[in-house]
Amino acid sequence: MGITLLDMLKNNGLITREQFDEALKNRVLYGGKIGTSLIELGYVREDDLARFLSGKLAVPFVDPSRLLAIPPEIIDLIPRELALKYRVIPIYRNKKQLNLVMADPADLKAIDEISFITGFIIRPVIAPEVRLVQALGKYYQYEIEPRYQQIIDRMENEKEATHASAALAEATPAIPTPEPASELIDIPPLPEPAPLVPGSEEDLEEVEELEEVEVIDDEEWLRRVGHYSIDAASQSLARAEDREEIAAILMGYLGQEFDRVALFVIRGETITGWKGLRHQEELRDFDRLVVSTGSPSVLRTVAEGQGYYLGAIPDTPMNAVMLDGLGGGKPAAALLLPLAIMGRVVNILYLEGGEKDLGERFVELHRLLAKTALAFEILIFREKILML
Repeated sequence: MGITLLDMLKNNGLITREQFDEALKNRVLYGGKIGTSLIELGYVREDDLARFLSGKLAVPFVDPSRLLAIPPEIIDLIPRELALKYRVIPIYRNKKQLNLVMADPADLKAIDEISFITGFIIRPVIAPEVRLVQALGKYYQYEIEPRYQQIIDRMENEKEATHASAALAEATPAIPTPEPASELIDIPPLPEPAPLVPGSEEDLEEVEELEEVEVIDDEEWLRRVGHYSIDAASQSLARAEDREEIAAILMGYLGQEFDRVALFVIRGETITGWKGLRHQEELRDFDRLVVSTGSPSVLRTVAEGQGYYLGAIPDTPMNAVMLDGLGGGKPAAALLLPLAIMGRVVNILYLEGGEKDLGERFVELHRLLAKTALAFEILIFREKILML
């Protein structure tokens, strides 16, 4: 087995195995690349990560200052739709060759399509995902998610603090030392990257759970015909490949019955929107919703107490922000349930409306969330298998 990012970071003493496991769990639960989680948790610096990614993928990497100072005529070489589809940034052109900063330099399909559309020979360059997202926001008006913006702000603050410390150190005489050779990208020219061979994944056994037989009458059966059953939801959760698929299964099942369904993500001192449905229609810009845990809200109550909330929504500023993000209006009652994964509340499920009293559905919903938590844990263990 080839050396992994984990091996390189461990061999250089930059992270422990426990830290990598925590970053892996963070990536499964919140999305993004493993490097983003390592930076988010404060385990590695972005420049160290860039060097290791460059070594692992055999492609050059680019300094953030260079990435954020690309001439407009270079940016214009890649249409906005193509840049956002594959998350790429053109950085340097040399005749028929175009150096492209990519989120995944091993994506041969993306390289072929971009080369076909633009007519350039594509040479991949890598940067940490967070910096790539920042550049997409600057050049292509990409809406940066609150999570990534928080990481970017923190990195910029750390950089300013480092520069301030360096300026202070310059005031003190010191014995000059030779500058180390830079490992950052030197444009032009770039070294030719080694051939990229996509890795293979090991097959995992499918996990299925037996459901209790439920006796229903003919009228109830007819009402359910064509609906997404709990059995189908269970089997789909056991086979889910990523967090987005898990969310889609959960929302698809619950959206059949409830007027409004939403999934929130708990991260630090904020709770953000993830997925939202109103009468089975997606809530627009729901992922832009941010609720602070510093003020009272039903979301904070569930997040801190790890218990459910059932009842009317009190009039508080943060509750008003939440309801506005849900499309407006105040329900007579709502049910909020915590989704705990490996002992930590990561998500909150919001429900309102439906044909039955919300309290009557509590037991079934609790079982469904337990299945959802297991689906996340399967993903985490699967990632560990592939990483080790």
